[in-house]
Amino acid sequence: MRIAVGVILGLSSLAVVAEPLKVCFISGSFEYDSDTALTIFQEYLESGYEVEVTMLSATDWDTIPGLDALDACDVTLLYTRRLTVDGEDLERIKEHVRTKPIVAVRTASHGFQHDLAFDAEVLGGNYRGHFGEGPAQEVRWMPAGREHPILEGVGPMRSQESLYRTEPIAEDATLLLRSVTHQDGAQPLAWTRERDGQRVFYTSLGGIGDFEGASFRRKVANALFWAAGREPVRKPLPAITERTRPEGEFVFPVRTRTQGADGEWVEGSEVITLPIAKTAILICDMWDKHWCRYASDRVDEMAPRMDAVIRAARDAGMLIVHAPSSTMGFYQDSIPRRRAQAAPTVEPPPALDISDPPLPIDDSDEGCPDDDQQYSAWSRQHAAIGIEDVDGLSDDGGEVFNLFAQEGIEHIIYMGVHTNMCILNRSFAIRQMTRWGKECYLVRDMTDSMYNPAMPPFVSRDEGTELVVQHIEKYWGPSLVSEDLVSGLPAR
Repeated sequence: MRIAVGVILGLSSLAVVAEPLKVCFISGSFEYDSDTALTIFQEYLESGYEVEVTMLSATDWDTIPGLDALDACDVTLLYTRRLTVDGEDLERIKEHVRTKPIVAVRTASHGFQHDLAFDAEVLGGNYRGHFGEGPAQEVRWMPAGREHPILEGVGPMRSQESLYRTEPIAEDATLLLRSVTHQDGAQPLAWTRERDGQRVFYTSLGGIGDFEGASFRRKVANALFWAAGREPVRKPLPAITERTRPEGEFVFPVRTRTQGADGEWVEGSEVITLPIAKTAILICDMWDKHWCRYASDRVDEMAPRMDAVIRAARDAGMLIVHAPSSTMGFYQDSIPRRRAQAAPTVEPPPALDISDPPLPIDDSDEGCPDDDQQYSAWSRQHAAIGIEDVDGLSDDGGEVFNLFAQEGIEHIIYMGVHTNMCILNRSFAIRQMTRWGKECYLVRDMTDSMYNPAMPPFVSRDEGTELVVQHIEKYWGPSLVSEDLVSGLPAR
């Protein structure tokens, strides 16, 4: 039997806890499909912690079967929205949530239509609706949150759910996190409250996409143990899968540009042969949403096609590195993320001095059409692009260089967006890796520019992308098309 040492709420001495934490979920937020969200979370809890979960799901607006199970739970997670439960069932719930350890997410602040006082009386909240959809929430740590056990091991978080209006919260609540969007400002996001021996935690996040993110799940798991007065008992993480370096080569044509004695650039072609074991594909910033609708729509169309190319390359044994910037917390503790973090540190060579003339397009307006609203919108890599345990995942150029050194990678094939911005400028991007001595290639039909045709040189979006691709061919490396990459791979 596994023995865990925990602090029992209300006692100053340590007590031996011999049983798994017993958690009850009350699910009834039909708008947010809380059953699906909490099923994701249940799988995470049961695979990673010593817990036993009981799910109580509302079958209608006024019906939650199985409430007797609450009597045996150590802590309850609430995720309901304006349920009309009444009578004895409501009284039972009201008594439970005012005396027992409670973790509440998202719509639980207005979870029961006949007990809307729960928000102020128990949570210490002040729900007043929400801002519009679109901008991503960026989560900020408050001073009280930096050392709080609920945020132990929790990485950065972003969310595509609309920002809740929650300010001001109760004076006796301890604010752990605030959330800010590009256009709506900041609001309290997560806090605790302790009254009459009861511990309560609330967070205004909680969409399915949030529960798919590792940092959010870790936060809510920590909160369950904290509310129950227990130390989290985590199971060991899965081992990092060892990659095998395949034999064989692949062959593909590339498009080049060379400058003649007269200064004119001449388009050419060449057939390249590369060892698979020394080649990687890096996917740059293929987020789920981008600065504006136009950019997001183009990425939505590209992502499934890109995934097919990536799967073919992975099947041939090539290393795939995913680099969705500013979203590493979503993938915290995953094998691809830990693979990149675990690679031994290597000092890069002195950077090569390479000519870097201005781009042939004007992207000073951030590249969106004038009628498209611009804001930070991403929270993860596009879901259409699969991530497997044999892959790597990082948005840090140093980590990526370390991983390449560990895996013997000398050649990097770039896909993703945006050609004129991230593909060139990120710390893991073409400019930096070329200056560090890597041979870089761009898949020109698997990229897009962030360019507004209303800006110089006043060409179409596709023509603007082609101009940037030609710029890369001149100064940073050849380009290829995805069909040639796939057809050049050996059968596995």
